[in-house]
Amino acid sequence: MVKYSSEKNQPVRRKVIVFMLLLLVIILVVTNVWFLDFYVKNRDTNFSGVKNDKYSLLNPARNFFKQEDLIINFQPLRDYLNDKYEVDSDVSVYFEYLPTGANIAISKDAEFYPASLLKVPVAMAVAKKIEKEEWKWGNELVLMSADKDKTFGTLYKEPSNSTHTIEDLIRRSLVDSDNTAHFILLRNLELSEVSMVYDHMGLEDFMKSDGKISAKRYAVILRALYNPSYLAEENSQKILSYLTQSPFKDYIQGGLPQDVVFAHKIGISGAEKVFLDSGIVYEQNRPYLLTMMIKNRDEQKSKEIMKDISRKIFDYVRNYKD
Repeated sequence: MVKYSSEKNQPVRRKVIVFMLLLLVIILVVTNVWFLDFYVKNRDTNFSGVKNDKYSLLNPARNFFKQEDLIINFQPLRDYLNDKYEVDSDVSVYFEYLPTGANIAISKDAEFYPASLLKVPVAMAVAKKIEKEEWKWGNELVLMSADKDKTFGTLYKEPSNSTHTIEDLIRRSLVDSDNTAHFILLRNLELSEVSMVYDHMGLEDFMKSDGKISAKRYAVILRALYNPSYLAEENSQKILSYLTQSPFKDYIQGGLPQDVVFAHKIGISGAEKVFLDSGIVYEQNRPYLLTMMIKNRDEQKSKEIMKDISRKIFDYVRNYKD
């Protein structure tokens, strides 16, 4: 009985085997056709996914900018700034056109006390600590009487031992340039955590020096936020967003149209007679970084100089045509 059933099912088994073999052949043929089609369409792409066209050695970012935004001759602007300010070592300017890296430096070796410009790297140190999951933006820190400073901001008016979230302290420090908020953050950081920011920027010697810095060297801090190379995109965006909310609009921003986004930080030291402003001007398709440092001038004269230089640079960048 069993033998009869087995013999009866043999033709069925043969049909199943033949069907499976045919199905396998079809799958192999279809796969081979697909692979050949994929290869033909992508044979000019290497294994990293980068197109190996005839311009494979060029910066791929060029495709994101129009040609007229890349080919800008800054020599006339450089000549103007050199003729007017190069002889004055108390005025230092660093301009960098971000799409190409072309730059102009006036009194590039002159160094200044950075004042509140130091609040940006401290904010970056805090953000890095949060990225390491050692802090959270919503964590609260205590305001101590030793933190209070009346020079900038209003946090000093709050009672001692009151608590404030890290995010609010960062906002106050960057937007309002609040010294008290800055000192609370700084007190709760390790010196090594702040040093790490400077080390990443190639400013290892800054923490060991007399605490002064040039306009050109300070610019690397903002460039690291713009790229972003030190913090995650989310936190670089957060810090730059706060810097766009600065109410201090009569320094570099005094030479910019009101509708142009400007992420910047000012620094003022009456004792050092220093006035500083550093930021990124987000002119459409032509963003640039601009840092100005002025000393041994009164505040009004410093504002006038910054406004003049800022307006000249902006008009040149916006209106340039080859």
